[in-house]
Amino acid sequence: MSESAIIDITRAFIHGFRFDFAVMAQFLFIFVFLSAIHPLNKFKFYRNFWKFSPIPFIIYSISHLVGDFIYFENANKHLGYEGFVFFGKDFGVLLASAFESHLWLIIFFIFVCAGFSFLLIKLTNSIEIDESPKPFWKWFPKNLGIVLLTIILARGGFQNSFIGPGNAIVTDSPLLNQLVLNGIFTTIIDFKVEKFSKLQELNPAEAISITRKIIQYPGAEFVESPFPILRKTIPDPSNGKPDIMLVLLESWPAKYVSEEFSGVIDGKEITPKFNRLREKGVYFPRFFANGGRTSNGLVSILTGIPDRPGISMVHTKYSLNNFTGLGKLLKTAGYETTFYYGGQTSFENLTPIIKHWGFDTIYDYLSFEKEGNFEKGVWGYNDLDVYRQIINDYKNNKYKSPRLTVCLTLSTHHPFQIPDKSFERFPPTEDENKFINSLIYADSAIGEFISEFEKLPESKNTIIIFVSDHTSHRKLNYYEDRNIPFLVYAPWKYDPSVNKRISSQIDIIPTILGMVGHEFRFSSLGKDVFKDPSGQAYIAFGNIYGWGEEGIFFLDTVDEYNGLNFSINPPYVGRGPCKDNPLPCALPHKKGLAFMNTVEILLKKNLIAP
Repeated sequence: MSESAIIDITRAFIHGFRFDFAVMAQFLFIFVFLSAIHPLNKFKFYRNFWKFSPIPFIIYSISHLVGDFIYFENANKHLGYEGFVFFGKDFGVLLASAFESHLWLIIFFIFVCAGFSFLLIKLTNSIEIDESPKPFWKWFPKNLGIVLLTIILARGGFQNSFIGPGNAIVTDSPLLNQLVLNGIFTTIIDFKVEKFSKLQELNPAEAISITRKIIQYPGAEFVESPFPILRKTIPDPSNGKPDIMLVLLESWPAKYVSEEFSGVIDGKEITPKFNRLREKGVYFPRFFANGGRTSNGLVSILTGIPDRPGISMVHTKYSLNNFTGLGKLLKTAGYETTFYYGGQTSFENLTPIIKHWGFDTIYDYLSFEKEGNFEKGVWGYNDLDVYRQIINDYKNNKYKSPRLTVCLTLSTHHPFQIPDKSFERFPPTEDENKFINSLIYADSAIGEFISEFEKLPESKNTIIIFVSDHTSHRKLNYYEDRNIPFLVYAPWKYDPSVNKRISSQIDIIPTILGMVGHEFRFSSLGKDVFKDPSGQAYIAFGNIYGWGEEGIFFLDTVDEYNGLNFSINPPYVGRGPCKDNPLPCALPHKKGLAFMNTVEILLKKNLIAP
């Protein structure tokens, strides 16, 4: 390890204490404040309240940090709003997954928590409080000093504003900067990102005007209405109404399928079946996820609107807003709409939201369980089982053409279960190897699925689109962590090609609409990738937003200006803070702000769609 690397690690470690103390002070402030009111300490109930009440918070904090440790190992980032939002009916699924992948760690943690709780209670009982009456001037200055020190620690120091994620940028390594933070702090930040800093606000008229200019393309035109991004397609009747199948690949990074990154490890091709399809389809190697979680991906892909930074809109009141969801749109052209998922769509409360986006039929975990044709795992049913169900439904004419079929896969989700050892090509000693093994299985399932599907007559009129919801996040640089596979597979319609247009998930709805010979009225921030050569990618995830276009990959935080300039072409390297060289960042910064502000403005006013 080089001397500079040791210095960076040391710097990150030391700065981490600042965030740790901030979280502790924020949690304990109210109890410190109560303890400082000396005259009330003569009451036993009052003393016991501020002495013992912190114990549940401390135990929860330890639990949260253990969960964060497991999550970070898997995702190379800390917990966000997941730290709270999954408590409830979804908690059992998460707990089962944790026991499956980290059984001994969880058992050890339970014993540690029990012992630590006992020690905390004993220690707290042993604390003696001076309850004797004292003059004001004797107790107040000291206690005021303690309260003020707690406030300083809670805000992270003497800087102008409260400590934020931007203060964690202390090295050139994104991973080391992540290590500065802790899971409790990042969870709190996710919930706080309901409104971004005034530093990142644009005038609403300016934001919408910039956005409208960016999203114009030859295949659609704006509709005069109170809805600023409402457009109508210019249809090509010769397209007819093909069946559309959209396969959402859980956690697939382009790194393992792209020619640029070879997709070969130790001489073993990781996704050979997908690669053979790629050679016969239209592949987009510079395609990006708009967010970093499944909920972000579903919002972007199925509504055409990028999700918000911070807590996903599916967990907010904005999920009730009007959207031109993909299902809703295609139903206006007579399509039947079905959503398949081997897990539970009730997870993250997605069932009503998917229906709100226009899907009449949802075939998920409960449907599989009811029919009992396949064996379930911890998280749900394997990819091949879901594909076989789709084939069976086609063979049995369960749904009429034209039809929209959306399938969200599962097998590449942690804990990366595979049905048998034959797919265990790499020792399952670490999560990355487990993920790669699950990717090998998922790829094999795709190969078998397409082989069976192409035996059906419907395959000659079906456009199959493969796209990932987000990447796996592990061992990926800034570019790889946003770069996902996007493949349009319809050999009967499209000649094989590689399209190097910069694109993202919000482009999918306009692209699908352009494949159908019907006029649609839709609201999306994307463009048809086949009808507009100019491309860009907007990103919003956690407290980060950004913009990718030819020449630059720009990232910034929502709380204050911390713009960073990266290369969007190989070699993928950081070019340093934008403050050092502001000119290249100015335009992508403005475009990213315009998209972020436009989404927020239209969500708040419910003006995305009629």
